[in-house]
Amino acid sequence: MPPETQNRGPFGRPILGRISREDFIGREPASQRIIALARRDATERGLLLLAAPGTGLSELLRQSYDELFQDEATPPIYFAWSAADRTASAAARHFLHAFLAQLIAHRRRDPTIIDAHLPLKDLLQLASPADYVWLEPLLESYELVRGGSDELELVRFCLSAPQRAAQHGTHTLLLFDDVHLTERLSGEVALGAELARACAHMQASFVLAGWRRRVLDIASAANAIFEQTGTLHLDRLGDAAARLLTERLAARRRVPLSDAARDLIVQQLMGRPLFIVALVRAAQEAETALDTFIACQRLYVDELMGGRIGRRFSGALEQIAPLGTARRALIRALYETMTAPTGKAPVETWQKRLGLEPEETQRALRALHAHELVNSSGTFVEIADDGVWRDYLKIAYRLEVAAERRALVISDTLLAMLMRAPQTMARHYRREAAPRLRELLARFNCQRMPASLFHYDRFSRLYKGLEPDAVLASLETETDLVLLPQVVHTAPCVAFHPALERVCEEAHCAVAHGFDAGQYVEQNQVVWLAAEIEAKTEAGRALTEMWYNRLIELARTCGFKRFRVWLVAPEGFSAEACEFLHEREAYGSNRRQMELLASRLAAEGAQPPVEVAHADEFEMVIPIGEETELVAATAVEQIARRLSFEPEAVNQIKLALIEACINIAEHSLSPERKIYHRFRAEGDKLVITVWSRGVAFRGEPSAANNGNQASGSKRGWGLKIIRTLMDEVEFERVDDGTRLRMTKYKRPRTSS
Repeated sequence: MPPETQNRGPFGRPILGRISREDFIGREPASQRIIALARRDATERGLLLLAAPGTGLSELLRQSYDELFQDEATPPIYFAWSAADRTASAAARHFLHAFLAQLIAHRRRDPTIIDAHLPLKDLLQLASPADYVWLEPLLESYELVRGGSDELELVRFCLSAPQRAAQHGTHTLLLFDDVHLTERLSGEVALGAELARACAHMQASFVLAGWRRRVLDIASAANAIFEQTGTLHLDRLGDAAARLLTERLAARRRVPLSDAARDLIVQQLMGRPLFIVALVRAAQEAETALDTFIACQRLYVDELMGGRIGRRFSGALEQIAPLGTARRALIRALYETMTAPTGKAPVETWQKRLGLEPEETQRALRALHAHELVNSSGTFVEIADDGVWRDYLKIAYRLEVAAERRALVISDTLLAMLMRAPQTMARHYRREAAPRLRELLARFNCQRMPASLFHYDRFSRLYKGLEPDAVLASLETETDLVLLPQVVHTAPCVAFHPALERVCEEAHCAVAHGFDAGQYVEQNQVVWLAAEIEAKTEAGRALTEMWYNRLIELARTCGFKRFRVWLVAPEGFSAEACEFLHEREAYGSNRRQMELLASRLAAEGAQPPVEVAHADEFEMVIPIGEETELVAATAVEQIARRLSFEPEAVNQIKLALIEACINIAEHSLSPERKIYHRFRAEGDKLVITVWSRGVAFRGEPSAANNGNQASGSKRGWGLKIIRTLMDEVEFERVDDGTRLRMTKYKRPRTSS
């Protein structure tokens, strides 16, 4: 991270940044991507920055501005849209003023001009002669347009200032903050759409930043094509960055902080910079140490009751429902939805509870959805899975709807928070120690893995007591392999079956959808249901059967037709449990097997295509038909002889290639009717890759036949011949077909 002094103004303070650069934690990659837009060789011209509320969006843009200000080539322009401007035309005029002030401040290397609030005439007097030439007529035209009655013309004129600057050789980088607030500005002009349209067509680089649930809708409303525009997502900080931020803030504000309290703060506030800053500031103002759970929870309850965190939520509710009676009805609807058995409520129920017309109900739901306080699908409403918001909502309901005494609410809430704190941390530690089932399943991509990694009894019998290196070596020699599916989507089990939330941590249970053999056909669809069982010793049959039945119930509830159950127990399974898993054709692994599987998947995923120094590689394209496979056979014969293969091996290679080409010619759906070949010499072997668009090799392994043809079938014999002739035969599924990779060694491979 750059040193703090890089973004300081002449008085040793940041220009726009509200914190020092060294307290700006966890956002450096995002900041550098924004800054890269100012480079002349930038591959992107703009960014749509989609942020979750409370994730430090404004500070990211401000810190990026401060660093960009040091660059003399591209003037940065930061502007935050605000509902305080009330109308679209007032906001547009405000932008024009800010644009000119920041442009001139950058030209003069004087950031004090930015907040000086100088009139436009005074700013014009500070402009350089080169800028004065085009600024003077621009301001004269502005006064004429401003005096008219056409609001749309005025808005478009103000937004055109960066384009006019570019036409005179000044290219700026526009950082638009809080774009979602343009929807709250009154007037006949849809300012958000006009802004997006202007950015799409102007020559300046830009960042359109705002809440992620609104920015894309605003950009879409412009009906414009955003060329060379990327997307940047801003979410909560990771645990490590959030811990470091908490430590830095506490140290700077001289608030004593213990490691346990720090971790609780990070988990309870879910890594949101806005809330972490609010809590540490509150501790400083109250002269309270954050060194115990009691101190943290007291301060947290105070913040919910009327501090910065509570005011953020109450402000959102007041904006959605300004009147007291309407706000109480809204809080009641939110609370009853949160406490409903299903955790959701139909929109019609909300309309009745709020007593609003359908259009007004939808407006309120859109606002709640944008604030990420609810998830609204159009038919159902559910409360967002946000612990801080849910804590606030419980307090708001008791105070404003149930009209309970404040002292009682405070004491009950504090006691509940103290009881919850150890559970929160225990859940966090279990999650950290969990084998990351979802991440592991997401890496499944038609790899072949030793079957012993999925059968605890076999693994224990073969490898118990062996040194780690011996286990790794033995796994390499296993011939019984499991062909993993190509996983295309993973999610926690509770997302499909909420009842599991009562018995399982989210990270300990996962659902993975995919295709066996990577073939995108209905009969190959498969779902893996994986769960980690909490057991300090080998899981017994009763526990194993209970978890198996839970996953079976999930499959039945969701209507999964083909599925595979995979249970993981840290210490493995008892003999009776293993027998049960075999009876149900389910997999069972311990933590050690999981680690070995993860390392093998990582090794395969990290290996790029083999690049051998000075390796010979040839490529060839032939049309399908007319015995063109003989042309390819002649070519590979010359290559094999050049590599000093024995005559018998040369003939085997030729015959295998001919069979592959015939198979493709019979079954390819390629619109171009071509077969592609790659011949590559790698040390002591020749690797041949053959493919064609829209082809699925007849006899390729699938969920239906596992590579074996039905008795009596005469199809697929070509691949059987190929497997006999070549040392290694592999299939690689690609989007529009299958690649066949065949390997022949100069000497026969010795069996291990």
